[in-house]
Amino acid sequence: MQNIIETIEYYSCGYCTNNQAMLFKKDKKKELHFPAGVFLIKHRSHGYILYDTGYTTDLYKRKWLYQLYNRLNPTVIKREEMIDKQLERSGIRPEDIRTVILSHLHPDHIGGSSQFPNARFLISEDCYQVYKKKPFKALIFNEFLPADFDKRIEIIQPTKKHPAFSYKETYDLFGDGSLLLSSFDGHAKGQLCMYFSERSLFVAADICWGIDLLEKTERLRRIPAMIQDNMTAYRSSIKSLKAILADGNQAVVSHDPEKRIREVLG
Repeated sequence: MQNIIETIEYYSCGYCTNNQAMLFKKDKKKELHFPAGVFLIKHRSHGYILYDTGYTTDLYKRKWLYQLYNRLNPTVIKREEMIDKQLERSGIRPEDIRTVILSHLHPDHIGGSSQFPNARFLISEDCYQVYKKKPFKALIFNEFLPADFDKRIEIIQPTKKHPAFSYKETYDLFGDGSLLLSSFDGHAKGQLCMYFSERSLFVAADICWGIDLLEKTERLRRIPAMIQDNMTAYRSSIKSLKAILADGNQAVVSHDPEKRIREVLG
């Protein structure tokens, strides 16, 4: 029988760097690269769905906020690495993307969003409330979003438990159980993650910086802990991610190494 979700493709759209010793206590100095992962899902009936949009080269414009961001979070992105250019090389026109799920609204997830003129943008209700208030800590750079973003937002709220995903409430995007969205707070309020029941695959956004770094989160240093939206919720989401893995599911996060994500996706 043919799968409802035909394909899940991965694109690395720029990356940021950080020192392992600055993130975790008792770790040695080691430069880590964190790709800005974007996922392209092809549904048998609904076509292509994009999950996040990576970085944009606009982050290099001479604005003090961008310069501060790049100083604290050194970022590397070339124009040809932006998601619209990568899709074009795959034979997909940005105009043909009709649905974009934004896990949350940090710069590495919304950078390419303005390149999709015909897309609706799905965000959670909690994420939308943060977007309206725009606290500084939320790091929402409005200028990276389409000018008519407010008109193209579609707000969703996971409210129902699904037998395939018992860990939290879900939103069944297509009503066929193939793509379940669930909200995991901590890194960002209302952060949307995806579960693919046919593959027992969980795409965990920024619940942590990498599956291979999962155990290290217990030794998170003060500054990286401060940039999380809510550390109590962050720890709770980490606990949920461990439970999902313990039950035999596969999982990737947005900043996993490209090699690992491609191996998991097969």
